[in-house]
Amino acid sequence: MSAETRSERFSPDFQSVLSDIARLIEARAVCLYTPNVAPSDPRAVWATTGMPQEALSEYAAYYGNFDVWAQAVTRNGVPPKGSLIDTDEVVRAQDLQRSEFYNDYLKPYEIGRCLVSIVDDGKLPGFPRVRLSIIRAEGQRPFGAQEKATLGAMQQLLRTVMRLHQSSIATGEQSQLEILAFDRLKEPIFILDAAGSILASNESARRVVQADSRFQILRGRLVLADARDNAELRSALSALDAGRDSPVFLQLGRNAAGGNLLSLVLTRPSGLAVAQTQNCVVLQVLDAATAGADDKDLLIARLGLTEAEAVVALGIARGLSHDDIAQSRQTKVSTVRTILQRLYDKLGINKSTELSRLVYQTLSHDIFLR
Repeated sequence: MSAETRSERFSPDFQSVLSDIARLIEARAVCLYTPNVAPSDPRAVWATTGMPQEALSEYAAYYGNFDVWAQAVTRNGVPPKGSLIDTDEVVRAQDLQRSEFYNDYLKPYEIGRCLVSIVDDGKLPGFPRVRLSIIRAEGQRPFGAQEKATLGAMQQLLRTVMRLHQSSIATGEQSQLEILAFDRLKEPIFILDAAGSILASNESARRVVQADSRFQILRGRLVLADARDNAELRSALSALDAGRDSPVFLQLGRNAAGGNLLSLVLTRPSGLAVAQTQNCVVLQVLDAATAGADDKDLLIARLGLTEAEAVVALGIARGLSHDDIAQSRQTKVSTVRTILQRLYDKLGINKSTELSRLVYQTLSHDIFLR
């Protein structure tokens, strides 16, 4: 299943949700948004009904920094999830009307008062702050107790919708990282069924088949050119298909061009995202030169990193600060940051958390185990 398919498994129609709320509670507009996550971030939600989208864009880009209502209610910390905030009760009208926020943002967009629900407070790892604002114009009546009770009763539903949405995105990101780890590995990996048919392979494996005469593909099946080697491969596949839990190691001799000895490691994973099946075997082709290598050398061998890049990647994955890594390498912090940016560019990622997961997946004996 592709990352796109996974991420679309749950894609809520936020406009319909907001329209339903507007039918239950009289409103000039209704907005659902993640104030601390920029609209360009995949985790972000900036949805509205009854209000032009540019109003949210302006709030995200600039006016959110001058929101006197938000400043008043967060003065002593972020309100906990489930809180309801009536803006008429947090800032006096005369103070509001003297603010830049009122004159340059609220007034042009005819926003007089809001009933705000703290759908999520951002304290749960992986989930951002989420607010729902029910907006009325200055000429509309204040919010009543029954309307507040109605919104309060809807908060758990809103929270569930948002958490399903965020979990779907996180699943898609994880899938993308698994695929990235799989294809970035310099170590060739095949995913086979019990008959030796190739279910999946990474780029390195495809290059091996093209360049190494010891490997052949016949009618979609992986075959070893030497008859004895091929018989051992079939025996190993049968043993793993029958339920063997421990890995099987096979040794191949040098090829006709005098290349390195090769070791094959076959394992039966308990769960596999790439092939989307449990009836399969992971075959890793190990260059004998990297056997027994430590983590740094494995990153160099498998991801094509320089020694400096491998050390920085390991440091980030182990939770070290830039200062700690710089001290261990006896170099400047700015040098560590430069190397880190080079890593991001080389590996096609842009977050330290993604780098950490990629490192651990790459070093794992079986990156497909969940």
